[in-house]
Amino acid sequence: MLAAVLWLGNISFQVVDSENHVEVVANEAVTCAAQLIGCSSQELMLSSSTNNDAAKKLTLQQAIDARDAMAKFIYASLFDWIVVQINKSLEVGKPPPGRSISILDMYGFGTFQKNSFEQLCINYANERLQQHLNRHLLKLELEVCI
Repeated sequence: MLAAVLWLGNISFQVVDSENHVEVVANEAVTCAAQLIGCSSQELMLSSSTNNDAAKKLTLQQAIDARDAMAKFIYASLFDWIVVQINKSLEVGKPPPGRSISILDMYGFGTFQKNSFEQLCINYANERLQQHLNRHLLKLELEVCI
């Protein structure tokens, strides 16, 4: 599914009229993404260039937004599935499998009912910034002491 998300990002559009309506360019990206998602190339092209009732063609910006929303939904669903699988493997009462993934988070991640991929990215960035700040301050403190 991750490969499908990456292929979706390579789908391009061609403007077909003066109102900026588009059609999907039938290329390798469409073929590969459709195959990985489990639909036909035509279904993927139709869903990427028209609204729900397939009567109205999308503009270029609308088509790009629809493609990106589809990729984000698949990626978020994949992330949620991975979290569920990790939680199942770490359930109480089961013997530990010998492997674990540990994420230290000082603030925020544990306070939501459901954590999303975006929240993980935000927290990861915050942790990296905090780590950078700590290293910088430690370096300054060492210079003062020396």
